[in-house]
Amino acid sequence: MEYRRQSITMTKRSRGTILDDLPEWIIIEEILIRLPPKDVLRCRAVRKLWCSATSTDKFMLGNCLRQPSLPVINQDIPGQEGVTFVVFRDNGVGASNQKLWPIIQHSKFHNLLGACDGFLILSDASHFWICNPAARRCAPLPQPRVPSAGGSCIYIAGFYRHHPSGEYRVLWFSHGHERGYILSAGSDKPRMIRRPSVSSRLSKCMHEGAFDSCYSSQVNHRGSLHWLTGIDMETPMDIMVFDTVTEKFRWMRSSGQLGRQVSLWEMDDKLASCSTNDASIEIWMMQDYEAEAWALKYRINLLVMKTSPQFEYISKMSLLNQRELLICCHNPLDGPDYLLHCDIDGKFLGYYEIKGGTYSVYFTNQYFQESMIPLPYSKMQEGGLDKEPSFF
Repeated sequence: MEYRRQSITMTKRSRGTILDDLPEWIIIEEILIRLPPKDVLRCRAVRKLWCSATSTDKFMLGNCLRQPSLPVINQDIPGQEGVTFVVFRDNGVGASNQKLWPIIQHSKFHNLLGACDGFLILSDASHFWICNPAARRCAPLPQPRVPSAGGSCIYIAGFYRHHPSGEYRVLWFSHGHERGYILSAGSDKPRMIRRPSVSSRLSKCMHEGAFDSCYSSQVNHRGSLHWLTGIDMETPMDIMVFDTVTEKFRWMRSSGQLGRQVSLWEMDDKLASCSTNDASIEIWMMQDYEAEAWALKYRINLLVMKTSPQFEYISKMSLLNQRELLICCHNPLDGPDYLLHCDIDGKFLGYYEIKGGTYSVYFTNQYFQESMIPLPYSKMQEGGLDKEPSFF
């Protein structure tokens, strides 16, 4: 690229220090690419070269993948219109006491159905929107125009980037049927596919909600979407896998964990499964992906954790910074709930109290990374493109 052949001299005016012959490619590929998107957007106004270099698809995607992956939490405050989606940020000792930072505010769309490369999919009962909170851009998301059979409805099962084409695609399933639809964001022309049947061991209720992105435990790992079926059942179920390149399904053996709140994560570039039994947490990791071999990696006893507040039960857990856990803990009616922060070795890192009766929190199954990538819409979507809704 052109900027690889250029160099600049930067002057630090406060001390008069001169950094000679720092190559432009170092600035762009090693410095700018690691900055938060908002800072990169400011840097675009400094030099035309920086503006053009940071506007490429490769740079914007690389910048997004270097941002922290933060669990998204639904925050419902009584008396406030709509809900607020927040992320948990631990700013360290001496920083602000604020831990929950809003990314979507006062939204009438209560369901978060997908997250990919900084984009979020939100919905109410019948409307869907795709938005980029960092860029403050939002647009309507078309639904597949498919005939309804027996009153069945469709729901979002997955959201992913199709690497060969670079398109962002939404995977829709139909309730009561073994068919699905793939629809590129910005298109209204779906392609029908068939998914594998779910085991007869699943009840009808479990069957219908096993892959709904609003409720299911899923993760995008090694270019494939993974769904853990049969959560909270007495018999462990397998994992259904959707290859986002070939767009075909297959089954994979699970870790065989039993317990409450079984979740799928990606830890240290490996597939992980986490479950709780009372105050004990187990994390299994896949040691060999091709052989589908699992091993118990961590066991955490919250009752012996030093300085940890008392609680009655756990409702949800999320992975934070790859080696930390954020746990939603609850107490009887007369006690406060809180978010417990610890590492995977059982070290207590702090907690955030949720004042009783003030508001409630619900962990979604989605993770958010800030991004400056434009909305994935073609020119035909002029009506909704770059429309700024009231909840930003």
